[in-house]
Amino acid sequence: MMIRNICKWIHSKPPLLNASFISLNGRKRYNDSKWLHTTVGLLRRVNETNREPAEPVTLARRLVPDDANVVGNIHGGHILQLMEEAGHIAATKHCNSDKKMTETDNTTISNTAYMTRLEHMDFLQPMFVNEIAQAKAEVVFVSEHSLAVEVKVTAENIYKGTRRLTNRGILWYVHFNVDKTSQNLDIAKVPPLSYNIQKQQEYRQLYESRKRDNKLGKDFRNTINESDITSENIHRNEAINQIEGTIVASESVLAHLIMPSDCYEIKFATGGCLMKLMDTAAAMVGIRHCKSAAVTASINDIDFYRPVKLSSLITIVGRLTFTSGKSMETNVRVFAKNIRTGSQYIASSSFFNMVAMDSNCMPLKVPPLVLTTDDEKRQFEEGRVRYENRKKSRVNKMD
Repeated sequence: MMIRNICKWIHSKPPLLNASFISLNGRKRYNDSKWLHTTVGLLRRVNETNREPAEPVTLARRLVPDDANVVGNIHGGHILQLMEEAGHIAATKHCNSDKKMTETDNTTISNTAYMTRLEHMDFLQPMFVNEIAQAKAEVVFVSEHSLAVEVKVTAENIYKGTRRLTNRGILWYVHFNVDKTSQNLDIAKVPPLSYNIQKQQEYRQLYESRKRDNKLGKDFRNTINESDITSENIHRNEAINQIEGTIVASESVLAHLIMPSDCYEIKFATGGCLMKLMDTAAAMVGIRHCKSAAVTASINDIDFYRPVKLSSLITIVGRLTFTSGKSMETNVRVFAKNIRTGSQYIASSSFFNMVAMDSNCMPLKVPPLVLTTDDEKRQFEEGRVRYENRKKSRVNKMD
């Protein structure tokens, strides 16, 4: 109907109004053939702005004992990995939805989406072995080069016929053109998306917040001392390990070589692979501090600063920053190292909020944290602020 009305409007106007269309295209066109070209261009823009929303992507699989943690619940890392896989498919499908924007004569070039951020996410309910985990991913916002994907995870008990929401998260991706031969990445434009005004405003605010957080993340990276993960530093801290309850006593380090199974076709580690390892490191810290099982209650924003290439050696470092009576906050950082050149950089960081559990999955009291340096005391107070903000946020959501 909109296109028909525009056509009627075009035919009802004299050629003099051609100037109004010139302003849309930014160049002077006065003859009939070019006037027609301008009109077709306008109609194409109308079609693009009324593009149908992208269809959601749904992944489902049965949960098996290999997916469980020590208390029998499903390991949070597996849930994060499922969410990212669904989000990647939805984002990549959208990046390839407009062939006029993405087609190229070079057959070695492909379009793909790479994860750059996970917004704060709560683990609403646990999942269990033999349930069906279903992740539904939908592109909800696009900017020039990035897109947001909302992923909802449900757990279905096929014996009782019940289903419940367990996770909901917003994952951010960037659209890349990838040269399959050289593996060079070039940022590409994202095809337009149709959504209502209210949603557009909501996610536009989130997008602006994301950009601000990225700047904060950059500043945070500049303050990181990469010697934290050297063997000399680890040995130097062994004496403090004897003091129960200190940050160093529960510090945990994981090492992992990025293999082909950790990557998508572009030979970079998936966000799901890194998040699963980060969740494991956070759980190890909680187990060491509480001497009991520890599970993930929520995750602060995860930022992925730089892609991690195939064959990179990554080191995941987890350190407690704050404890309350019932929960603990762990800072987890991912360091990536090129095994050929020896160059090293921080690839990702986040704060994981954990709770201690007994064998019956009941929460336990968290031992107090013993602070030994001024820097640890400063980080503890910063963690207290984040803890209070999370509590206020939960109260506001309930209201």
